[in-house]
Amino acid sequence: MFDGRKIRQLRGEQNLSLKELSDRSGVSLSMISQIERRNTDPTLTTVYKLCNGLNISISTLLGTDEETTQIVRKNERKIVTFPQSHSSYQMLTPINEGTIEMIMIHLEAGQEDQQLVEHSGEECGLVTQGEMTIVLGNQEIILHEGDSIRFKSSTPHRFFNHSKETAISIWAMTGRVL
Repeated sequence: MFDGRKIRQLRGEQNLSLKELSDRSGVSLSMISQIERRNTDPTLTTVYKLCNGLNISISTLLGTDEETTQIVRKNERKIVTFPQSHSSYQMLTPINEGTIEMIMIHLEAGQEDQQLVEHSGEECGLVTQGEMTIVLGNQEIILHEGDSIRFKSSTPHRFFNHSKETAISIWAMTGRVL
């Protein structure tokens, strides 16, 4: 489950009001309040928007401040699930101020996120199980197990899985998420 208290903490560290974060991120003030109070789980798109509004990477939001090692053991990975979009992210790199992040994305069968996201940097991904579809702008690309892709993260994009099995992919991203 997503812990919205981290949003409140980071917003406080930047001396941002709910309204200021709402204006910066495009997420409604009431939604941010509900997320911070743990009354609702945000969609993945909303998390991206909040990261953009806070000018932080997704690993900063999903990680802990105590991480100091450069090794992430399989049993120590930070896992965040997004129940509304039927997906989960496993952080494969340490939570720090590095310039690259690696994540493993699990997309359940039938998963679809309706909103396109965009952010700075580049992304490259490898499908390790199943198949997934990536929408890049107006282009729809189906990737099968073993296929890989690279693109500029500023291109509006989203992922979905219309197959009958879970899709797993590994991604490396530079820049700030959203």
